[in-house]
Amino acid sequence: MKKITAQRLLEIFPGLLTWSTFILPVILSFIWPMVVSVFILFYAIYWLLKTFILSVHLIIGYTRFKKDVKIDWAKKCEADFPDVWQNYFHMAVIATYKEELPTLQETFNALAKSNYPKDRIIVVLGTEERDLEKAARIIKQLQEEFGNTFYKFYATVHPKDIPGETKGKGSNITYAIRQAKNDIVDKNKIPYEKIIVTSLDSDHRVDKQYFACVTHTYLSTPDPVHKSFQPIPLFFNNIWQTSFPMRLIALGSSFWQLVEATRPYRLRNFASHAQSFQGLVETDFWSVTSIVEDGHQYWRSFFKFKGNYSVVPIFTPIYQDAVLGENYKQTIAEQYLQKRRWAYGCSDIPFAIQAAWKDHEIPFFSKWVQILRLIEGHYSWATASLVLATVGWMPIILNYEYRSTVLAYNFPYYLRYVLYAAMLGMIISLTISTLLVPRPHHNRRLSYLRLISEWLLTPIIMPLTNIIFGSLPAIDSQTRIMIGKYLGEFRVTYKKPLEYKNE
Repeated sequence: MKKITAQRLLEIFPGLLTWSTFILPVILSFIWPMVVSVFILFYAIYWLLKTFILSVHLIIGYTRFKKDVKIDWAKKCEADFPDVWQNYFHMAVIATYKEELPTLQETFNALAKSNYPKDRIIVVLGTEERDLEKAARIIKQLQEEFGNTFYKFYATVHPKDIPGETKGKGSNITYAIRQAKNDIVDKNKIPYEKIIVTSLDSDHRVDKQYFACVTHTYLSTPDPVHKSFQPIPLFFNNIWQTSFPMRLIALGSSFWQLVEATRPYRLRNFASHAQSFQGLVETDFWSVTSIVEDGHQYWRSFFKFKGNYSVVPIFTPIYQDAVLGENYKQTIAEQYLQKRRWAYGCSDIPFAIQAAWKDHEIPFFSKWVQILRLIEGHYSWATASLVLATVGWMPIILNYEYRSTVLAYNFPYYLRYVLYAAMLGMIISLTISTLLVPRPHHNRRLSYLRLISEWLLTPIIMPLTNIIFGSLPAIDSQTRIMIGKYLGEFRVTYKKPLEYKNE
């Protein structure tokens, strides 16, 4: 009973912290309104400084990215590890549920275009019994097109309603890789430490240099079995087909990963990531109970290996789809639900705190600093945009007497100057987006005109998207966990399938 009580208290904690941030200023606006205004001014200055720091990291990340994508990693592997590198296999584990065939065909085409030896690539496709009819058609078609392209193409059908499992990507790919372990790895006696596994979603297209880059990084890294390797996710596959607000969100997600890649001490598994097969065997692969298997894999590995685990950034990209529905209404709904699922990663907070409390081998500072970063990240995700947009105005709106004070009169001017200064970070992001996002070949002039017009709208649209698709879904997730209304399964984000090529 005590264990259940402790679990529930820790589940309540993130949501309680977030809601207190919004409720407490309302109360203080009547009692100490000046405290609220001063706090918000200092908070805005803190975010101004943080914006400058993040902008510097974004420039560093972009510079490193442009440098690394120009490297021929296969040649570099041959030069640095001539008798070793081709002994390593790559296993791409692809989860699919209700995805359309054209989406998967593009993903397989990207694997086939890789400059890594195809006889060292194993492709494992994990389908679901819940979508058996479509899964059977997709397996048959992909087998016909790519069955002889790789060392092995192997498909599984994850049984539905396995006791103790959550319906989601983690349970799918864990089932798939366990079957592949028995039928491919063990049967062919491939050493576990010679296999590097990358988990992919159906719309993830690896850069042609990806596998060679991961191989070189893996061989260059001490103790790679106890590491994850995180590529840069770029949501560029359909960047020009989706709407402007969704494009801003896609760019923001891509840029955040570029920033985090320059701070490896903060880096966590996100979406597609690579890991040693040996390391995965030791952790019993991915969690079959978590909605958010990627970030959770970090914490499972961190505590399994007693802190001897970290994420190594690689700056070669994996291209992904931005959210795009059949119409604008569906696109907005799907984007919100995708962000809510991502924000559901706050469910790792109770797990990490309890694991850290029980573990006496990992150094105190090492584990608790990591957990504080986890808590701060989800707290800021839920609160920062709304606090800056609303909380500072509460004393002025709610307390009539306070409106006549000097601070209340000058507050809008102080806050405006701080926010104007923060526009520098937005300008840097827009500049890098202009340099980074590929232009459509069919009409480059139109794309530049479109980009300039969107630049002008960004200061208006971005604060709204940060609240609607940032703070609100994070609050939604934290509140659900707080009151015990959990997300019951991994909800696949619908993305309208398109046929196109990365440019």
